[in-house]
Amino acid sequence: MSAAHTSVIRPGLYQHYKGPLYRVTQVVRHSESEESLVVYQALYGEKGFWARPLTMFDELVKLDGASVPRFRYLDEQTDVLELAVLNVEPSECDNFEQAFADAERIIAGMEGYLEHQLQQNVERPTEYLLTVQWQSQEHHAIGFRQSDEYQQWRKLLHHFYSPMPKVEYYQGLRAR
Repeated sequence: MSAAHTSVIRPGLYQHYKGPLYRVTQVVRHSESEESLVVYQALYGEKGFWARPLTMFDELVKLDGASVPRFRYLDEQTDVLELAVLNVEPSECDNFEQAFADAERIIAGMEGYLEHQLQQNVERPTEYLLTVQWQSQEHHAIGFRQSDEYQQWRKLLHHFYSPMPKVEYYQGLRAR
């Protein structure tokens, strides 16, 4: 094994020395050994979640004779939160929720997708809040919105809304 790299592991986007991107969600402690583990998600394929000992995540490896971090924090953190308030016709809430169960599989398979939540308003049950975390605004606005998959999403869901929702994007503020 190589010598340990001593940077701080913080949530965000990382690139593996072989190229793939990952999103670190947190550093946790093993309940028995108290070893620190990094919890992270692959941003490709099935987008599975993984845990790796902090010492392994943070170590240096040899690449073309040079020591490089196994995972490198990306200074350009571009992830954004898409937010949309969905007003569903009152008689269509059950149908909407069933259709959304199919539609969420579409969005979850898109490149740049990280996670989503759909929540129903407690006081106005025909109003839903959809939040989707994307690697970048372009992954949603271009990659998803200009895809064949978006046409399927539209066909499944858009007829439930009145009026059509306004989509907004938010980006977390980073420590400088």
